[in-house]
Amino acid sequence: YVDRVNVMYAGRLVESGPTDVIYAAPKHPYTMGLLASVPRLDLPRDRKLSVVDGLPPNLARLPRGCAFNPRCSYAIERCREEKPELEQVGENQYSACFRSGELEPVRAD
Repeated sequence: YVDRVNVMYAGRLVESGPTDVIYAAPKHPYTMGLLASVPRLDLPRDRKLSVVDGLPPNLARLPRGCAFNPRCSYAIERCREEKPELEQVGENQYSACFRSGELEPVRAD
Protein backbone atom coordinates (compact mmCIF):
# COMPACT_ATOMS: atom_id res chain seq x y z
CA TYR A 1 0.00 0.00 0.00
CA VAL A 2 3.06 2.23 0.08
CA ASP A 3 5.71 2.95 -2.51
CA ARG A 4 8.54 3.71 -0.08
CA VAL A 5 9.68 2.38 3.30
CA ASN A 6 11.70 4.21 5.94
CA VAL A 7 13.22 2.12 8.74
CA MET A 8 14.24 3.84 11.97
CA TYR A 9 16.31 2.62 14.90
CA ALA A 10 16.88 4.61 18.10
CA GLY A 11 15.26 7.70 16.57
CA ARG A 12 17.46 7.65 13.48
CA LEU A 13 16.74 6.70 9.88
CA VAL A 14 18.81 3.59 9.07
CA GLU A 15 17.33 2.53 5.73
CA SER A 16 15.08 4.03 3.09
CA GLY A 17 13.97 2.88 -0.32
CA PRO A 18 11.24 1.59 -2.60
CA THR A 19 9.07 -0.95 -0.79
CA ASP A 20 9.69 -3.79 -3.22
CA VAL A 21 13.47 -3.23 -3.10
CA ILE A 22 13.62 -3.05 0.71
CA TYR A 23 11.58 -6.25 1.07
CA ALA A 24 13.63 -8.11 -1.57
CA ALA A 25 17.11 -6.82 -0.72
CA PRO A 26 17.42 -4.94 2.58
CA LYS A 27 20.85 -3.38 3.14
CA HIS A 28 20.81 -2.69 6.89
CA PRO A 29 21.10 -5.47 9.50
CA TYR A 30 18.18 -4.08 11.53
CA THR A 31 15.90 -4.12 8.47
CA MET A 32 17.02 -7.69 7.77
CA GLY A 33 16.17 -8.66 11.34
CA LEU A 34 12.75 -7.02 11.19
CA LEU A 35 11.86 -8.75 7.94
CA ALA A 36 13.05 -12.14 9.23
CA SER A 37 10.76 -11.78 12.26
CA VAL A 38 7.56 -11.38 10.22
CA PRO A 39 5.33 -14.48 10.08
CA ARG A 40 4.97 -15.88 6.55
CA LEU A 41 1.93 -17.56 5.09
CA ASP A 42 4.04 -19.80 2.84
CA LEU A 43 5.81 -21.48 5.79
CA PRO A 44 4.45 -23.80 8.51
CA ARG A 45 2.51 -22.01 11.26
CA ASP A 46 4.49 -23.75 14.00
CA ARG A 47 7.81 -22.45 12.63
CA LYS A 48 9.72 -20.49 15.26
CA LEU A 49 10.01 -16.81 14.35
CA SER A 50 13.39 -15.10 14.24
CA VAL A 51 14.12 -12.34 16.72
CA VAL A 52 16.53 -9.42 16.73
CA ASP A 53 18.96 -10.39 19.50
CA GLY A 54 19.58 -8.12 22.46
CA LEU A 55 17.58 -5.27 23.89
CA PRO A 56 16.73 -1.86 22.45
CA PRO A 57 19.13 0.84 23.62
CA ASN A 58 18.50 3.36 26.37
CA LEU A 59 17.75 6.47 24.27
CA ALA A 60 19.18 8.70 27.01
CA ARG A 61 22.53 6.85 26.80
CA LEU A 62 23.08 5.58 23.29
CA PRO A 63 26.23 3.56 22.69
CA ARG A 64 29.13 5.17 20.91
CA GLY A 65 29.11 4.71 17.15
CA CYS A 66 26.17 2.98 15.51
CA ALA A 67 23.31 2.61 17.99
CA PHE A 68 22.54 -0.86 16.61
CA ASN A 69 26.12 -2.18 17.04
CA PRO A 70 25.55 -4.02 20.38
CA ARG A 71 22.80 -6.09 18.74
CA CYS A 72 24.38 -6.49 15.31
CA SER A 73 26.04 -9.75 14.27
CA TYR A 74 27.80 -7.88 11.43
CA ALA A 75 29.35 -5.15 13.62
CA ILE A 76 33.04 -4.38 13.19
CA GLU A 77 35.28 -2.08 15.24
CA ARG A 78 34.40 0.92 13.07
CA CYS A 79 30.72 0.46 14.03
CA ARG A 80 31.65 0.89 17.70
CA GLU A 81 33.56 4.10 17.03
CA GLU A 82 31.71 6.02 14.27
CA LYS A 83 28.10 6.73 13.37
CA PRO A 84 27.42 5.66 9.79
CA GLU A 85 25.74 8.26 7.60
CA LEU A 86 22.80 7.45 5.35
CA GLU A 87 24.36 6.74 1.94
CA GLN A 88 23.00 5.64 -1.39
CA VAL A 89 23.42 1.87 -1.84
CA GLY A 90 21.17 1.32 -4.85
CA GLU A 91 18.71 3.11 -7.08
CA ASN A 92 16.72 5.26 -4.62
CA GLN A 93 17.88 3.02 -1.73
CA TYR A 94 19.84 4.40 1.23
CA SER A 95 21.41 2.70 4.23
CA ALA A 96 23.32 3.86 7.30
CA CYS A 97 25.64 0.86 7.62
CA PHE A 98 29.36 0.66 6.91
CA ARG A 99 28.90 -2.91 5.60
CA SER A 100 25.81 -2.40 3.40
CA GLY A 101 27.70 -3.35 0.26
CA GLU A 102 28.82 -6.68 1.74
CA LEU A 103 25.60 -7.92 3.32
CA GLU A 104 23.30 -10.47 1.78
CA PRO A 105 19.77 -10.69 3.13
CA VAL A 106 19.15 -13.70 5.34
CA ARG A 107 16.11 -15.61 4.13
CA ALA A 108 13.95 -17.38 6.70
CA ASP A 109 12.94 -20.34 4.52
